Amino acid sequence: MKYFIYLIATVIVSTSVAQKNAVFSGELVYNIERINPKDSIPSKMLVYAKDSLLKIINFSSTLGKQEMIKHLRLNRSYVLVSTTKGDFAIKSDHNKMNDTTQSYTFTKKFGRKKIAGLKAKRIIVSFKGVEKKFTFYYTPKINSIYNGSFQNLPGLLLEYYLVNENGLFKYTLEDIKISDPPLEIFSIPSKYKKVSLEEFIMQVSAQ
Repeated sequence: MKYFIYLIATVIVSTSVAQKNAVFSGELVYNIERINPKDSIPSKMLVYAKDSLLKIINFSSTLGKQEMIKHLRLNRSYVLVSTTKGDFAIKSDHNKMNDTTQSYTFTKKFGRKKIAGLKAKRIIVSFKGVEKKFTFYYTPKINSIYNGSFQNLPGLLLEYYLVNENGLFKYTLEDIKISDPPLEIFSIPSKYKKVSLEEFIMQVSAQ
């Protein structure tokens, strides 16, 4: 049970975003490295985008495959979870989520570099309760809705860090492809039952 609750929380937090800058259609591939404690096996995050539609897929050695589908204009999202009790699409309401800006601040700084062929600008980010400051890189040319758990940053993050109870993680964009993904990618498969988080917990906990 703790595994499923953690999985859902991880996917939701890692995909909370703000709507700014230019829209994007295509694919984004991020490498995820756990810096502390060190994990020698890298993870991946794949983002499919079609204007205001998103599908985020995380692959990791500890949690396996995790998927989320988001309809940004409708303010709806679903975490897809397969269990021995069945397949579930767990609803989340982004309007009721806490503003993650409460846990960090940022300052724009001079300095640029290229990441996955994109020109990236530098910002310094401080997390609440963490002494170390982190250097993030972003592009202002693409809307920040397509990746990141940071609501007020000035563009799509190309290199950034996440700090949580499981450690420090570094995300780096590996590849970007401009394309027109088919609408089917953003649909919930028919075998998945739509439930709230409370309904999901009750059903997987039932004997």
